[in-house]
Amino acid sequence: MAAGAIFEPGSESDGVRSGLELPQIVIENTMPVINFGQKPAKAVAGQLFKVTSHVYCLTSGPLAVIVRWRQVDSSDGDSLHLHTLGDRVWNGQILIDQPGPHVFCIDAWIDSYGGYCLALEKALQTGAPLQSLIDTGLAHIVQALGRCDEERQHPLKALHYHVRRLSPPEQVACLMNERTKGLMRDAQPRTCLTLSPEYPLYVVR
Repeated sequence: MAAGAIFEPGSESDGVRSGLELPQIVIENTMPVINFGQKPAKAVAGQLFKVTSHVYCLTSGPLAVIVRWRQVDSSDGDSLHLHTLGDRVWNGQILIDQPGPHVFCIDAWIDSYGGYCLALEKALQTGAPLQSLIDTGLAHIVQALGRCDEERQHPLKALHYHVRRLSPPEQVACLMNERTKGLMRDAQPRTCLTLSPEYPLYVVR
């Protein structure tokens, strides 16, 4: 685990056992970081600012990774999901409108729905029966409904209703599309949540 990172085990109800068997998530080489975070990186208000980080899991996966940022004197902030093209490198571009001192950090956790989609993709490739996996996907949505507030329940209820009325090939396509993955990623428990240190960032006009 990267130095200074914070680890929170998350819920054992999701099948992750305690102790040495817990997956270990590593967050390292986050950029831009100046002098190991002793000096702030610079960004320009209203211009896209690129963030990259090496994030991987030693024993499990896949992962969900976000960058969070806030003004130094505020407890509220924003976040953005990062994307990877491989080689454990995650990247994204954030937009900050307010000038002044900020901090940013990286959060990562086990993406349980992403793991489900990988199993579904493998079944498609091997020609394995899909109905039980489709039922599992619907169960994922029902479980997510139980964890969400009323506002976030609406799109999940609509998704569940929609998927149930599709043909099996359409169900598979809907369960694996990017919109569904995004909804489920935001609704799932952040199992084995790991946080990088907060790094300083100064935003100029």
